[in-house]
Amino acid sequence: MKPGIILVDDDNSGRNMLAGFLEKHGFNVSAFDNAESALETFSREGFDLALLDVKLPGMSGIELTSKLKSIDPTLPVILITAYGDIGTAVSGMKAGAADYLTKPVELQELELVIEKQLENRRLILENKLLREQLSDNKPDYIVAESRQMKEILSTISRISATDTPVLVTGESGVGKELVARIIHENSGFSGAFIPINCAAIPENLIESELFGAEPGAYTSANKRKQGKIELANNGTLFLDEIAELPLMLQPKLLRFLQEGTFFRLGGTQELSPNVRVLAATNRNVEELVAQKKMREDLYFRLAVIKINIPPLRERHEDLAVLAENFVAKFAEKHGKAIKELSRKALNTILRHKWPGNVRELANSIERAVLLTRHEILSPEDLQLLPQSLVSESELLCDVEKNHIEKVLKETGWHLANASERLGIHRNTLRNKMNEYNIHKPE
Repeated sequence: MKPGIILVDDDNSGRNMLAGFLEKHGFNVSAFDNAESALETFSREGFDLALLDVKLPGMSGIELTSKLKSIDPTLPVILITAYGDIGTAVSGMKAGAADYLTKPVELQELELVIEKQLENRRLILENKLLREQLSDNKPDYIVAESRQMKEILSTISRISATDTPVLVTGESGVGKELVARIIHENSGFSGAFIPINCAAIPENLIESELFGAEPGAYTSANKRKQGKIELANNGTLFLDEIAELPLMLQPKLLRFLQEGTFFRLGGTQELSPNVRVLAATNRNVEELVAQKKMREDLYFRLAVIKINIPPLRERHEDLAVLAENFVAKFAEKHGKAIKELSRKALNTILRHKWPGNVRELANSIERAVLLTRHEILSPEDLQLLPQSLVSESELLCDVEKNHIEKVLKETGWHLANASERLGIHRNTLRNKMNEYNIHKPE
């Protein structure tokens, strides 16, 4: 179905030009010359995006923005304003508009902005649906304030109900098993989630742990043993630290992934359980393949879908919310009357590098909650080592770099529009891009 756009502009020629351009590029457009008629139609039909001129007869575009957002908070609104009315456009952003363009509108830029806002809306709706599906049995603390995590949740919502293998990558402690459990919870499978840590089991035992064994298969095997694959029937097998799976076992796992069948160790009966396989690793799998430490065909079979979870230090939006969530969780768990983090404590958390990621954050806050004598956690309660903190200037530079990259992407790497949005001269923007090594992707 084509995305629906509601277009409101009292200039007939401009409205007809925009409507024709958008329809030519695959959108269903309903065009109006006044806000009142547009609002009445929107209330009945609903649309995917609104494109509004700021100056309209009667109700203004900014007033219309507020009313449309009250009906559908997820609706992206793009305002069109004269170049000299940037302040008005900022007021529109405060009213809920997602973006603005100045007249005369550059059609190529308009298409990029619309595509970006429709993608944002899709992510918001998918994430909302996923959270509703998880409801009461959702895993602990699903936080997706950053765009990276929103995209991960969007991917999860699209692939959970399939039986496709998924490889989850990322540093230790980022939440790879949590992502695997979310996929399982939303798969609709009736069976259990069965994890196995390939690095924690001795090499001489892992085959029987994974595939099971018949009596007499090895010295101490005096009865039939079901492996983790059988136990995961009609459910999910999670192979944590898959890069540590011994090379001699990889062909057997590959056969199961390709054929859906296997033999127990020492067995002659072919088994074919219905199992979804998810795997995770903190290693660089491509390097392991190049070094012949992992079979290339197994890697490709496992990584039909690949989800990479960025480290916590690259997700400040998630970091702040996670920290607040952990304070509330551990205060309740330990019966402590702790209200919140102080501003200085939160700043300290944002400056910490968190090499242990979410796991380290949770442990640090639980320790602080247990030991503090105060209602508000201070930097001293967190007991983070000074050498593990980035400087204030480094933190500000990181924030500035991320903001510049964000604005450049949103404006389609249009330097004039980006510098205007950032409130700096175009030459200053170029200097900042050189300083932070920011380049337009090929």
